[in-house]
Amino acid sequence: MTLLKRPLTFLLPFMLAACSNLPVRNPAVQPQPTLSAEDEMERLRARQDAALEEARAQARAAEANYPKLRLTPEIIFGVLASEISAQRGGASASAATYMDLAKRTRDPRFAQRAAEFALFSGQLPLANDALKLWTETEPTSDVAREQLLISTLRAGKLDQAQPLIDDILKRDPARAPALFVQLARLAQLQTDKAGAYRMIRPIAERFPDLPEARFTVIALAAEVNDDAEVNRQFDQLARLAPRWDLPVAWQTDRLNRKDPRLALAFLKTELARRPDASLELKIAYPRLLLGQKQYPEARTAFDALLTLNPGHPDLLYASGLMAFQLKDMPVARKNLQAALDKGYPDQDFLRYTLGQVAEEDHDSESAKKWYLTVGAGPRYLAAQARLAVLEGEDGKIESALARLEKLGSNDLERNQVVMLQSQLARDAKRYDLANAVLSRALKARPATPELLFERGLVADLRGNAGDAERDLRAYLKLRPDDALGLNALGYTLATRTTRYAEARSLIEKALKSAPDNPMILDSMGWLLFRMGKPDAALSYLFRAYAALEDPEIAAHYADVLWSLGQQDKAREVLEKSLAASPTHEVLLETSRRLLKKP
Repeated sequence: MTLLKRPLTFLLPFMLAACSNLPVRNPAVQPQPTLSAEDEMERLRARQDAALEEARAQARAAEANYPKLRLTPEIIFGVLASEISAQRGGASASAATYMDLAKRTRDPRFAQRAAEFALFSGQLPLANDALKLWTETEPTSDVAREQLLISTLRAGKLDQAQPLIDDILKRDPARAPALFVQLARLAQLQTDKAGAYRMIRPIAERFPDLPEARFTVIALAAEVNDDAEVNRQFDQLARLAPRWDLPVAWQTDRLNRKDPRLALAFLKTELARRPDASLELKIAYPRLLLGQKQYPEARTAFDALLTLNPGHPDLLYASGLMAFQLKDMPVARKNLQAALDKGYPDQDFLRYTLGQVAEEDHDSESAKKWYLTVGAGPRYLAAQARLAVLEGEDGKIESALARLEKLGSNDLERNQVVMLQSQLARDAKRYDLANAVLSRALKARPATPELLFERGLVADLRGNAGDAERDLRAYLKLRPDDALGLNALGYTLATRTTRYAEARSLIEKALKSAPDNPMILDSMGWLLFRMGKPDAALSYLFRAYAALEDPEIAAHYADVLWSLGQQDKAREVLEKSLAASPTHEVLLETSRRLLKKP
């Protein structure tokens, strides 16, 4: 695209050179001499010099119209004081000083500066006065009139805005497109939106074939919910400017905030009658589908665009991600790799995602290679975390923890790293190691709720009810109404002690906050079973297992079923859960005890 924007003069010498060898068909016509690159560059410099001189001439003409002021100490001091004050945050005072100078000297430059400072400091009335003075003292300034119109509309003074609009359009009709786009933007700021609609609509109708005028009517009609007019204007725009994306993108965004389904339907209709719309606008459609979690449809739309634009890195990236989302790993790998090769900007994200694709394919060695290629930046921590997990799965727990040890640029990230280290040690049943990692972190950051909670769980796994209770109570001091914290302490007391009344009070409080949480339902069911109330326990454990077929919930549920004489159902639950989690300790212990399995 950059090449297309280069001046034609850079291409002309090569075009002429290519033509110079063609035979002369008409001897009577003398061939024009071919320009050298040096000659063409010299001609370009001459044109640039001419343009610069014209700009200087315009500046001299404007300067000639300014009043000839004697630089009195009062003016010099006022200018210097105002500029210094503005630099120090006193733009409000600077605006007043410049306005005073403008009134006394009738110099438009002072009025312009007063308006700039007034607008910057939010003084709309003063800005309006300064802009009026600027237009009076420099009536040829288009900028002054347009700024006055904007300021007037921002102040909601519709009656004063109309003559300004008429004046700008009368003086310079060529300014109409830019003016109407500005009016479309300002329409949303009007308090009296209906009044703005009544004022602007007849002005826009004087330009029936101007796309920008149609867009202004759309913006104002939308503000007063005149959907019929919005649709009528879009019908005209599709004919007048089928390649102009702005109105379609604007309406799509507006509808998406209101109801994404309306945005999808609108954009689909507009793209159908705008075959030459930009690729950016076309990509917006599958992105809307993504927002609605319509993944198969989004993938189909992205793939269709990729077919029409083969090799486009953004589309390769989107198509690859959609394939990954839908578990089509061969296509995901192919398109993400192609996007990487085509130079998609976020290279590290692609490398990280390709690592995830490899993991889904159970190819841990390829996954490691991809994660190792992720460089320093926002993806680095996640890539190193996945490498550590893979090392942990290989039994290299010390290496995994060492990899993570110095990661994290702030407390939040460091806490996340420590939590992962603890999880890896727990998965390896290295509970003492997990405790050491957490204790070291808590020494550095003692009031960290997440670390206290995690160490409490680790203490419970170590069979140390006292340490577990200590850490979980410390956690609840920091987060007294946290349902998970209440449940964890209640479950620990129910499992490791006989303080059932206290455990029940904690779990009941947790259930009030999260009545459908399967883990809390499981805790209540298990507590009731421990209290010798299997009938009461069954309803809680049935609900917990129906919501989440967790192996520990399954073990508790089977225990209660067995005690109530429902051995066949208990055996079914245990065997199904063992097939999914054959190494889970609680499940294995329950199966050995109930089913007499070795």
